[in-house]
Amino acid sequence: MCATVFDYMKPTQKLFRRTILLLLLLVPVSSHAQTKPIRDLRPTVILISLDGFRYDYLAKYRSPNLNSLARSGVRARWLIPSFPTKTYPNHYTIATGLYPAHHGIVENNIYDPQFKDVFNLSKREEVENGRWWLGEPIWVTAEKQNQRSASVFFPGTEAEIAGKRPTYWKRYDAKVSNTARVNMILSWLDLPRAQRPTCLSLYFSDTDDTGHRYGPDSKETGQAVANLDEALGRLIQGLRAREIFAQVNLIIVSDHGMAAVDPANVIQLDQMFDTGLAERIFWTPEIVSIFPRAGNELKIYSSLRRHLPPQARVFRKAELPARFHYRDSARIPPLLVLPDEGWVLTNRDGLAAMNASEGPAKGRHGYDNRLRSMRAIFIAHGAAFKRRKVVAPFANIQIYNLMTRILGLKAAPNDGAFTVVREVLR
Repeated sequence: MCATVFDYMKPTQKLFRRTILLLLLLVPVSSHAQTKPIRDLRPTVILISLDGFRYDYLAKYRSPNLNSLARSGVRARWLIPSFPTKTYPNHYTIATGLYPAHHGIVENNIYDPQFKDVFNLSKREEVENGRWWLGEPIWVTAEKQNQRSASVFFPGTEAEIAGKRPTYWKRYDAKVSNTARVNMILSWLDLPRAQRPTCLSLYFSDTDDTGHRYGPDSKETGQAVANLDEALGRLIQGLRAREIFAQVNLIIVSDHGMAAVDPANVIQLDQMFDTGLAERIFWTPEIVSIFPRAGNELKIYSSLRRHLPPQARVFRKAELPARFHYRDSARIPPLLVLPDEGWVLTNRDGLAAMNASEGPAKGRHGYDNRLRSMRAIFIAHGAAFKRRKVVAPFANIQIYNLMTRILGLKAAPNDGAFTVVREVLR
């Protein structure tokens, strides 16, 4: 009986073993196990943007990978954003070393009086139109000097600028996961040396999206920081698997910080002047940009001066603080209204929309760039950088020259000075 049972089990065991082997062959092997070491790496920069990552999030929320890079590499006490502290102006400043007034991306919403058209983030045909993007971003500098560049969603890389785009680029898609974004960067590093980019950029929006909705002091924002830290951990693991973690130069920045906003702090601006006297108005909560009809600038300005509460102020372009570096462009409107930190400007329609939505935003940016809440981050790690170094705050116009120096490129004209950031390099 026992022999009969034993004989019966033998083919079953063989079938079981064959099935297990087949299943193991079908399970994807981890990317790290398949990865080959890279032995022919040229000087390489990966510029990583964490949108809306305020400078104090490093201490406020758990981020072991970011903090490890900050401790072992070099970091600034904070990075000073350019005015206005908005996403597109600051990303393009980081990329070009130019103030927004000089590179043309003066706001997330722009009117150009010369070609009488509007740029905003929902107009894909304009976001990808090179006529808006002045100056020379780092990826164009690299391409012009026979180095390849690559980008996952960094603002500006979707447009053809001076006849150039990155060799490898992606049209923005918010649904692409952080893991997929990191994997794209790693896949480009795996290319043969002749096709491999030396200038790469990567964009994440988690902390900006969550900071707006829930505020900078929320548990949700803490979770967003953790999510980004996990994505960076995956990138670090990928670089280690390729044995290039110590060689690749990581530059991690944010474009601006985030201020907490009380929903009660709202100024309905259209009650304070005749909006019919303006040719065009951009109603953004932190900056209202007014292009008056011919002959009406003084009327609008005088009315706002009389009626604005103390929490907001109207400026003629020439009256803006010189430290903003925000006068030298026809795209900057003749009149701007700026609120105090934590206050919101709106009109009747905007107020109704806020009340009808899931709830007003609890975090905002776009305010005065010297505010603590607007401070950004700078962390760098790699072969070019000093180790275990903390440096004084510096302006984000300096990062372009830093990247060109590491990559051995001749810098295009810009507003920065390499001497300011020389101390971060070995």
